[in-house]
Amino acid sequence: MIRLVPTPAQRRLIMLALASGVWLVSFAELARMGTWTTFAVGGAVLALAALVFGAVPAALLRPSAGKVAAGLVAGVLMAVLTHLAYAVVAPLVPEVRAATSRLLGLLNVGGFSPGARALLIVVIATSEEVLFRGALGGDATPGIRGLQRGDLLAVAALAAVYALATVTLGSPLLMACALGCGIAWGVLRVVAGSLVVPIVAHVVWDLGVLVVWPLASSG
Repeated sequence: MIRLVPTPAQRRLIMLALASGVWLVSFAELARMGTWTTFAVGGAVLALAALVFGAVPAALLRPSAGKVAAGLVAGVLMAVLTHLAYAVVAPLVPEVRAATSRLLGLLNVGGFSPGARALLIVVIATSEEVLFRGALGGDATPGIRGLQRGDLLAVAALAAVYALATVTLGSPLLMACALGCGIAWGVLRVVAGSLVVPIVAHVVWDLGVLVVWPLASSG
């Protein structure tokens, strides 16, 4: 019997493929035009579709004080570690400073007011977590659980897809950051059984390296 209605797993794969395509186009547009509009609009539309059509369970977005606090702690820790690593490595390896400056230029972070950057970060980071970490599947689980081998493989695979979706910007540094952060946020998604934790961590990290404490100032 032919199944005409996609299963939840198939819906997640469809949304992941669509998100990857939109991100590839959006990064190409960012490199060419310096605009984040395609990310904000395309990401929000796809994230909403993922929730409406059941690719991502809405329960994964149910907030709680504990989840928000965990996301805040994780995001601040990631931002601080990023600044510390940059401050140590940049003076020793000039290529890192040059690559960071080039990436910030490509991202056009100086082309928006701090308020506009913050709003875009919230929208885009939330969309990315729903689409890329939501693709990990699974319903919301009560409390914290351990990581299994299959979880780690899925987290690594989706982080690789997330990193490859940035290739059209032409920044190896961004690809490396996307891979590392994608793994960290994926682990948070699985362990917490929630998308709230990685969303908050993602937003806080982005704000911490782009708006509140721009990364280039740490070198």
